[in-house]
Amino acid sequence: MTRNPPATFTRRGLLAGAAACAFAPDALAADEPSLAALGRAIGVEVGCCWPASGMPGYLELVDRHTDLAVHEWQLKPRFLKPAPDGPWRFAEADAIAAAARARGKRLHGHTLFWHHEPIRWAESADFAQVQRLYGGFLRAVVSRYPDFVSWDVMNEIAEEGTVLRDDFLLSRHGYRFIDFCFRTVHEVAPSARLVLNDYNLECGKSFCDDKRANMLAILRRLKAMGTPVHAIGIQAHLSSRWPQSPKATANFIAAVEDLGLEVYISELDVNDVDFADDIATRDRQVADAYETFLDAVLARPAVRRLVFWGLSDAANWITTFEDGESRGVLARPALFDRLDRPKPAFEAVCRALAAAPAR
Repeated sequence: MTRNPPATFTRRGLLAGAAACAFAPDALAADEPSLAALGRAIGVEVGCCWPASGMPGYLELVDRHTDLAVHEWQLKPRFLKPAPDGPWRFAEADAIAAAARARGKRLHGHTLFWHHEPIRWAESADFAQVQRLYGGFLRAVVSRYPDFVSWDVMNEIAEEGTVLRDDFLLSRHGYRFIDFCFRTVHEVAPSARLVLNDYNLECGKSFCDDKRANMLAILRRLKAMGTPVHAIGIQAHLSSRWPQSPKATANFIAAVEDLGLEVYISELDVNDVDFADDIATRDRQVADAYETFLDAVLARPAVRRLVFWGLSDAANWITTFEDGESRGVLARPALFDRLDRPKPAFEAVCRALAAAPAR
């Protein structure tokens, strides 16, 4: 049975709820705090990428702790429409949307453009052809989901060296193409929040400094063009290999605030590949990474959304790719373990949400 959070909250109740996070990890307490409720109380929407099917226990976990559902890969362009004359493949995306709606969740669309998996059939050096082909793709996808509250229109278009990524459409048509995509989606879904989503905006390396500077340059250019962009998505795939810089991230968010944009933490998890082999120590390191990052970014009023890229270790992409195991230790990147039991990372996120100011 789904356990719904109480309808109203007080600051004292929130702090008590955060303290209640520190329970034994072998069972969920009846009064276990809801991340969604903690976020709601401070004006931060909490979400997660949703499972396509199966995993009923995990679905209950996601239902309890989130208000927003995000597709992980089921809406990516090359999956939806790999060939111009072939069928649309909406079944997986439709199933997730239906399941989320049935549980009263809001929906965010990820993503309408991604260089890593492009739809080659919509590429052309002739911009009028791009407008016809890519514009047709955008209209077909967005009009199918009129209740989506927001869309990642562009995903990962900033580069560390050159400002814009060296992609076919971006290299040939640049800001004209970006602006066209945002305007097209805005025409179809005028109430949706439109997002520019990217990675490496939170790390402490010099190449991340370049990425942040280039992203700000992109946003300023789009704002000057009148492009209907409403938010920047900071993916925040935190890493044990590339340490985060909470100060640099907070400064970046402050600059985004000055442009009048919202900020979404859009794909949060922790790659623990280089953390300690001892599980207890590793779990503390993962928890510290979450809490240190969230304490910094949630202090900024522009941060209005917090999305996890899988709440449990059983449903996180890191556990299924090359970093899924390091030195014989299975990855533990999420807030809950493979049996959906809370870990210290869950306690850390509860504390960060409870301590953050309302916005």
